[in-house]
Amino acid sequence: MKTPIAWRNLTHNKRKLAVAIAGVAFAVVLMFQQTGFENALFDSTVEVVKQTRCDLLLLNPARFSLSSELRFNRNHLQLAAGVEGIKSAHPLFIDNTVALFHAEEPTNPPKPRPIRVLGVDPKKALFHSVEITAQMPKLEEPDTALIDRLSKPEFGFSFQDRQLVGNTQGSLLGHPLEMVGTFKMGRDFAHEGNLIVSQKNFSKYFQYRGADPLAVVDLGLIQLDDPGEIDLVLRRLGDLMPEGVTVVTKEDFIQREVGFWSASTPIGIIFKIGTVMGFLVGTIICYQILATDISDHLSELATLKAMGYGTAYFRRLVITESLILSGLGFVPGLLLSLVVFEINAQATGLIMAMTVPRAMFILLLTILMCLISGWFAMKKLISADPASLF
Repeated sequence: MKTPIAWRNLTHNKRKLAVAIAGVAFAVVLMFQQTGFENALFDSTVEVVKQTRCDLLLLNPARFSLSSELRFNRNHLQLAAGVEGIKSAHPLFIDNTVALFHAEEPTNPPKPRPIRVLGVDPKKALFHSVEITAQMPKLEEPDTALIDRLSKPEFGFSFQDRQLVGNTQGSLLGHPLEMVGTFKMGRDFAHEGNLIVSQKNFSKYFQYRGADPLAVVDLGLIQLDDPGEIDLVLRRLGDLMPEGVTVVTKEDFIQREVGFWSASTPIGIIFKIGTVMGFLVGTIICYQILATDISDHLSELATLKAMGYGTAYFRRLVITESLILSGLGFVPGLLLSLVVFEINAQATGLIMAMTVPRAMFILLLTILMCLISGWFAMKKLISADPASLF
């Protein structure tokens, strides 16, 4: 049986092994946090669309992101509803900037803060969330709303589990609004919280949109009779809609929104730079670990070299050590990142999701990081003259 020299080199000193694993795990956590916040930016921004029941969306073609204030005439949505293959077409009204909201406290009320308000028809099941759908009848009452329990506490409301505790009275644009339930959607980098109201109440609070505030629509939510015919219906709508309206699939809308935040804003670029910095820090740490290990065993390795072991053998040895180190460091880094993700989600209200593809991406970066470090670390061993070590 061959002696596993790579494993023995790493494990002969348990203290040094623990330090090495901690160093790699630290780099893994750094990369996870940067990509985690970047993905939270994307996931949280599009969560409102992900939660809607729709296959296609109608929108103003100039609407460059979900947070912009560009709308289209509701008549176009009604026109789309009559197209063959469409099951339903409902409006989604959104206010991102004008709405100022806070809890209505008898003494020392909090300062009004901007909040995103979604206006819907409470008789329609427009959201996948069973929790939201079950509470829609409550919104048929005047001056009522559902509040996102992940909204910032600075609005003045407190939540325990799924319940709103304490005061339920709020003020939206200076008018009273009662919180009749909660839901979970999450805030993002542009919005500190969310409210859902009926379209009738939306019309009442946002009269700045015109004589009929519901005459213009932010997004049109279209469901199909057969989602398998989405390309066919998409072409029919494309031929029918005027220049002021465009139709896209739900997935295309999400990808476009992610692309906007990733490429057109400094936030996405900053997080990418952070990931690169974490990778570079990890590479330096791994290099120091492997170079130190090679130096500690240089005389033994030189003996093997004098016995006739070639360059290929030592390259395999260092690469094997690199792979072992990447695996040993990745596991605790992943586990610690899961804990930190949960803490970040609770503190920020962002969606900090750990998915298998995202974990695999960091695993690949970790392996690459250790392999690059090993490649540089082995140069001293390859160039060593055995005769000079005895």
